[in-house]
Amino acid sequence: MELFGFINVFGLMFAVILAIPNVVYLKTHSVDLSVIDNRAMLYIERIGKYGSLILMSLNIGILEEGFTSPVMQKYWIISTTFLTAVYVILWILFFKKERKGIVYLLTITASFIVIQSGLLQVKTLLLTAGIVYLIGEMYVTSKIFKS
Repeated sequence: MELFGFINVFGLMFAVILAIPNVVYLKTHSVDLSVIDNRAMLYIERIGKYGSLILMSLNIGILEEGFTSPVMQKYWIISTTFLTAVYVILWILFFKKERKGIVYLLTITASFIVIQSGLLQVKTLLLTAGIVYLIGEMYVTSKIFKS
């Protein structure tokens, strides 16, 4: 479903749901970024994260094919809805008890949503952004949550 031909409504909805818990966490907790000794990886993580959110929401027309069949679109909506529900549940668990394992599951789940979206919608840039996000976020997470 598209709005004005370039806004992916379902992708925008999923991107907002992926972003809201991060914003809430950053507003309610302080994160010490000085423990990240490799600033390039921090920027790679941010480029991957924000690039993924933008590319999930917008159809920019570059290196995009769209769904190959209506079945793929239905599968994407159902599987992404399920994975997003898992993502929200993981955030609830993380807010109750901050554990390193939950953080890694959050990173993997969010990355899988983005990478799967890139694969199923045949969006090469979204797929690439998802992989970049996964690599950067795993590094940043490993530095911030050492214990």
